[in-house]
Amino acid sequence: MRSLVSSTLLLTAISMSPIEAAAVRPFVTDDARIVDVGQIETESWLEYQRQPNLHLGVFNVMAGATITPWIEILAGGGVGFDSERQMTVLNPVITPKFLFWEASEDGTPGLALAIGVTLPFGRGELFEPATGFYAFAPITTRLFDDALMVHANLGARGAYLPDDGTTLRPYWGLGIEAAVFGHAAPHLVLEAYSGDPFEALGPNIAAQGGFRWLATDYVNVDLTFGGQPEVRGPGMELWAQVGLRLLFDAFTPGGRRGDPMGATGAFAPPGKQKR
Repeated sequence: MRSLVSSTLLLTAISMSPIEAAAVRPFVTDDARIVDVGQIETESWLEYQRQPNLHLGVFNVMAGATITPWIEILAGGGVGFDSERQMTVLNPVITPKFLFWEASEDGTPGLALAIGVTLPFGRGELFEPATGFYAFAPITTRLFDDALMVHANLGARGAYLPDDGTTLRPYWGLGIEAAVFGHAAPHLVLEAYSGDPFEALGPNIAAQGGFRWLATDYVNVDLTFGGQPEVRGPGMELWAQVGLRLLFDAFTPGGRRGDPMGATGAFAPPGKQKR
């Protein structure tokens, strides 16, 4: 782990070219973008979580790939230990994402549709004995030559419990990524959202912020801090996360380098020609 962090920081230091940001985990608010056709991405993050009378350490991982210029499928889960050394296994998640059109630089916002399900398999403190589901539209706006990106999510999420039936509630999210110190420097990330859609029984409000280092088009590193009301009682649930995103040109046609802007989507942006 120490060598992996050192390598990532080295890549950050030597990278001096503008790099496109993407709203990937541990950033919860989703973006209207998917990776290029044939690429595989992994998003992993270590989390220290403090609840009233309980501390947890969790490792989460997700992996995904595009199957067409407008469909990406991701899946993942997490495992950790609490302060009593009891193991927790989080509900696994499967989330297809459909890109209608990509965001234009200083122009038309991008539009996508994310749907997903969290399965009732797991154990321990962070396991939820419910089947979760969600659907929302990510909208991404690129401003000031990509020095500022704004992501908005709007939709619904729900949960099914065998004894209690189905509950449904609105879902929203608003996040920003800002190159306040220049493209090659750490980017500021801030977001507020109506609970993580991966948490079927989670609270209705949460927020987090931090920094993102864009080492290359293929390596991103995040450091974020956040909090939300504790569901099981009074007090706050707080966390700190270190995230790593890796992108691989595994199956790109002809062995070419993947497009750092991602896939093109099903349609051209309104008023534009499809690239």
